[in-house]
Amino acid sequence: MIQILTLIQFAFPFLLLTAFFCLYRKEYGFMNRFMWKMAMFQSARNLYAYLIVLMLIFINWCCHVTTPNLSVVVSTLLTLVLLNRKIAESTFHLLHERKRLWFTTLLLSMVCYALPYMNSMSLFLFTISVAAVFYPSERVLQLKSHPEAINNPKDLLALIIRNYY
Repeated sequence: MIQILTLIQFAFPFLLLTAFFCLYRKEYGFMNRFMWKMAMFQSARNLYAYLIVLMLIFINWCCHVTTPNLSVVVSTLLTLVLLNRKIAESTFHLLHERKRLWFTTLLLSMVCYALPYMNSMSLFLFTISVAAVFYPSERVLQLKSHPEAINNPKDLLALIIRNYY
Protein backbone atom coordinates (compact mmCIF):
# COMPACT_ATOMS: atom_id res chain seq x y z
CA MET A 1 0.00 0.00 0.00
CA ILE A 2 2.86 2.37 0.77
CA GLN A 3 4.20 1.91 -2.76
CA ILE A 4 0.83 2.78 -4.30
CA LEU A 5 0.50 5.91 -2.16
CA THR A 6 4.05 6.92 -3.03
CA LEU A 7 3.24 6.46 -6.70
CA ILE A 8 0.09 8.59 -6.31
CA GLN A 9 2.10 11.22 -4.48
CA PHE A 10 4.75 11.22 -7.23
CA ALA A 11 2.30 11.19 -10.16
CA PHE A 12 -0.11 13.80 -8.78
CA PRO A 13 1.74 16.94 -9.96
CA PHE A 14 2.23 15.46 -13.42
CA LEU A 15 -1.44 14.52 -13.71
CA LEU A 16 -2.45 17.99 -12.55
CA LEU A 17 -0.06 19.59 -15.03
CA THR A 18 -1.40 17.39 -17.83
CA ALA A 19 -4.97 18.36 -17.00
CA PHE A 20 -3.94 22.02 -16.90
CA PHE A 21 -2.35 21.95 -20.35
CA CYS A 22 -5.20 19.91 -21.83
CA LEU A 23 -7.95 22.22 -20.52
CA TYR A 24 -6.48 25.72 -20.30
CA ARG A 25 -8.06 28.06 -22.89
CA LYS A 26 -9.63 25.15 -24.78
CA GLU A 27 -13.13 25.60 -26.15
CA TYR A 28 -14.43 22.10 -25.55
CA GLY A 29 -18.15 21.76 -24.89
CA PHE A 30 -17.68 20.64 -21.30
CA MET A 31 -15.24 23.50 -20.65
CA ASN A 32 -17.82 25.98 -21.96
CA ARG A 33 -20.41 24.47 -19.60
CA PHE A 34 -17.85 24.52 -16.77
CA MET A 35 -17.07 28.22 -17.34
CA TRP A 36 -20.78 29.07 -17.61
CA LYS A 37 -21.68 27.29 -14.38
CA MET A 38 -18.66 28.67 -12.52
CA ALA A 39 -19.55 32.21 -13.59
CA MET A 40 -23.29 31.94 -12.98
CA PHE A 41 -23.77 29.76 -9.90
CA GLN A 42 -22.28 30.23 -6.45
CA SER A 43 -23.02 26.58 -5.71
CA ALA A 44 -20.75 25.50 -8.58
CA ARG A 45 -17.93 27.65 -7.21
CA ASN A 46 -18.49 26.19 -3.73
CA LEU A 47 -18.43 22.65 -5.13
CA TYR A 48 -15.22 23.41 -7.02
CA ALA A 49 -13.54 24.78 -3.88
CA TYR A 50 -14.64 21.81 -1.79
CA LEU A 51 -13.45 19.32 -4.41
CA ILE A 52 -10.05 21.01 -4.42
CA VAL A 53 -9.94 20.81 -0.62
CA LEU A 54 -10.98 17.15 -0.75
CA MET A 55 -8.19 16.45 -3.23
CA LEU A 56 -5.73 18.26 -0.94
CA ILE A 57 -6.90 16.24 2.07
CA PHE A 58 -6.33 13.02 0.13
CA ILE A 59 -2.85 14.12 -0.97
CA ASN A 60 -1.98 15.18 2.58
CA TRP A 61 -3.13 11.79 3.82
CA CYS A 62 -0.91 10.09 1.24
CA CYS A 63 2.02 12.23 2.37
CA HIS A 64 1.27 11.49 6.03
CA VAL A 65 1.18 7.73 5.47
CA THR A 66 4.34 7.63 3.36
CA THR A 67 6.56 10.29 4.98
CA PRO A 68 5.09 11.88 8.12
CA ASN A 69 6.83 15.16 9.01
CA LEU A 70 6.16 18.73 10.06
CA SER A 71 5.53 19.87 6.49
CA VAL A 72 2.52 17.55 6.28
CA VAL A 73 1.10 19.14 9.42
CA VAL A 74 1.52 22.65 8.00
CA SER A 75 -0.03 21.77 4.63
CA THR A 76 -2.89 19.95 6.37
CA LEU A 77 -3.61 22.97 8.56
CA LEU A 78 -3.59 25.23 5.50
CA THR A 79 -5.95 22.80 3.78
CA LEU A 80 -8.30 22.87 6.76
CA VAL A 81 -8.28 26.67 6.66
CA LEU A 82 -9.50 26.41 3.06
CA LEU A 83 -12.60 24.57 4.29
CA ASN A 84 -13.94 28.02 5.07
CA ARG A 85 -15.68 29.01 1.85
CA LYS A 86 -14.87 32.70 2.08
CA ILE A 87 -11.18 32.08 2.67
CA ALA A 88 -11.00 29.62 -0.22
CA GLU A 89 -12.83 32.00 -2.54
CA SER A 90 -10.65 34.95 -1.62
CA THR A 91 -7.51 32.83 -2.05
CA PHE A 92 -8.57 31.70 -5.51
CA HIS A 93 -9.53 35.25 -6.51
CA LEU A 94 -6.27 36.66 -5.18
CA LEU A 95 -4.15 34.14 -7.07
CA HIS A 96 -6.25 34.52 -10.23
CA GLU A 97 -6.15 38.31 -10.28
CA ARG A 98 -2.52 38.87 -9.30
CA LYS A 99 -0.34 37.05 -11.78
CA ARG A 100 2.90 37.94 -9.99
CA LEU A 101 1.62 36.33 -6.78
CA TRP A 102 0.47 33.30 -8.78
CA PHE A 103 3.90 32.96 -10.38
CA THR A 104 5.61 33.38 -6.99
CA THR A 105 3.41 30.63 -5.56
CA LEU A 106 4.38 28.31 -8.41
CA LEU A 107 8.05 29.17 -7.95
CA LEU A 108 7.78 28.51 -4.21
CA SER A 109 6.12 25.21 -5.04
CA MET A 110 9.12 24.23 -7.17
CA VAL A 111 11.53 25.24 -4.40
CA CYS A 112 9.56 23.16 -1.88
CA TYR A 113 9.59 20.22 -4.28
CA ALA A 114 13.39 20.38 -4.44
CA LEU A 115 13.82 20.52 -0.66
CA PRO A 116 13.78 17.28 1.32
CA TYR A 117 10.62 16.62 3.36
CA MET A 118 8.72 19.55 1.80
CA ASN A 119 6.82 17.54 -0.81
CA SER A 120 3.41 17.97 0.83
CA MET A 121 3.85 21.74 0.96
CA SER A 122 4.86 21.71 -2.68
CA LEU A 123 1.77 19.72 -3.65
CA PHE A 124 -0.44 22.09 -1.66
CA LEU A 125 0.97 25.22 -3.33
CA PHE A 126 0.93 23.67 -6.78
CA THR A 127 -2.68 22.49 -6.45
CA ILE A 128 -3.89 25.86 -5.19
CA SER A 129 -2.07 27.64 -8.03
CA VAL A 130 -3.53 25.43 -10.74
CA ALA A 131 -7.00 25.54 -9.19
CA ALA A 132 -6.92 29.34 -9.11
CA VAL A 133 -6.44 29.48 -12.88
CA PHE A 134 -9.81 27.82 -13.47
CA TYR A 135 -11.65 29.96 -10.91
CA PRO A 136 -13.57 32.89 -12.46
CA SER A 137 -12.17 36.37 -12.00
CA GLU A 138 -14.06 39.24 -10.41
CA ARG A 139 -14.54 40.81 -13.84
CA VAL A 140 -16.24 37.67 -15.16
CA LEU A 141 -18.49 37.52 -12.11
CA GLN A 142 -19.47 41.15 -12.69
CA LEU A 143 -20.33 40.46 -16.35
CA LYS A 144 -23.39 38.45 -15.37
CA SER A 145 -24.96 41.46 -13.67
CA HIS A 146 -25.09 43.61 -16.82
CA PRO A 147 -28.76 44.02 -17.82
CA GLU A 148 -28.10 44.05 -21.58
CA ALA A 149 -26.21 40.76 -21.44
CA ILE A 150 -28.98 38.88 -19.66
CA ASN A 151 -31.32 39.21 -22.65
CA ASN A 152 -29.07 37.08 -24.87
CA PRO A 153 -27.45 34.15 -23.01
CA LYS A 154 -25.34 33.07 -26.01
CA ASP A 155 -23.67 36.47 -26.23
CA LEU A 156 -23.14 36.42 -22.48
CA LEU A 157 -21.52 32.97 -22.73
CA ALA A 158 -19.20 34.20 -25.50
CA LEU A 159 -18.29 37.23 -23.39
CA ILE A 160 -17.61 35.05 -20.34
CA ILE A 161 -15.44 32.65 -22.35
CA ARG A 162 -13.48 35.55 -23.86
CA ASN A 163 -12.77 37.11 -20.45
CA TYR A 164 -12.54 33.98 -18.26
CA TYR A 165 -8.76 33.64 -18.17
